Amino acid sequence: MTIGSLGRAALGAAVHWSGAGRAFEIAARPAGAIILMYHSVAPDEAARYIEPENRIHPGVFERQMAFLAAHRRVVALSELVAEVAAGRTPPAGTVCITFDDGYRDNLTVAAPILEKYRLPATLFVVTGYVERAEAQPTDMLHWLFTRATLHTLALPMLGLHRANVRSRAARAALHAHVLESEHAHRVELLAEIQRQLAPAGKPPRLGLDWDEAHRLLRRYPLFEIGGHTRDHLDLTKHRGEARAQIDGCAEDLRRELGIEPRHFSYPYARWCAETRAAVIASGWASAVGAGAPPRIGADSDRYALPRVEAPRRMTQLAFKTSGAYPGALSLLGFS
Repeated sequence: MTIGSLGRAALGAAVHWSGAGRAFEIAARPAGAIILMYHSVAPDEAARYIEPENRIHPGVFERQMAFLAAHRRVVALSELVAEVAAGRTPPAGTVCITFDDGYRDNLTVAAPILEKYRLPATLFVVTGYVERAEAQPTDMLHWLFTRATLHTLALPMLGLHRANVRSRAARAALHAHVLESEHAHRVELLAEIQRQLAPAGKPPRLGLDWDEAHRLLRRYPLFEIGGHTRDHLDLTKHRGEARAQIDGCAEDLRRELGIEPRHFSYPYARWCAETRAAVIASGWASAVGAGAPPRIGADSDRYALPRVEAPRRMTQLAFKTSGAYPGALSLLGFS
């Protein structure tokens, strides 16, 4: 039986609190690591400029890190990849912490919390965004929609002749088109949407610059920096640009940070055999992207390691990082 995300969350909470999850772990003796994915940990004053799905509250994040430090085996991604490469499956309860995109609050908010609990983490940066101090397109759209002073858009090239951006359907269509576009078209389109909607105010700089990326590595040695392409393109839709995006990202990290790039994150978690081969050819040691099952062990593909989006609720975090996830749900007949 297939259930939606809300149903899975409720069922996971029930499995955790009932003790069924622990019983499953004792009986099944599961193994394998979970990689958690975060994005922004922005303070409240910046939250209005960030797509809500991209942000976790700093207080919630600290409670989660305190839990992981006390109850889970948290390892660096490099350590997990080395275990997999050696043919070893980590024990249940092993967790990696990762961040996508390169938000400035990863340095100012997340890193001090991680240091407090002595937890390693990996940040996958979009090097072109760092270079240009460019905001994530999802955050730009969030600002444009929520701070618009005008609400009608005419974008005939997209089939939108008089769209009201209060409409969920119109917003969804714009999101899909912007996120799947190549970079130059995306920038042009966002500028046109801004011109027509005339949003109030101006967003602060939300992303890291290179000086801050340097500071992150110097000040917080348990943080690794990996790559997330140059321009956050969907590589499965822009295969002709994939190699340049992957190689260019590695070159940027070498030139600006003086590091040898090791870990890569596919934008939108989307990959295919061709883009996977390009990552390997470029010399990366691993890549994270969509995949199943979520538990990582000796048989996992190092170039398609699945991740679990970090839940907001502590019960869900406890369940999803335990040995009971997702096996206990499957045992109960849910997928």
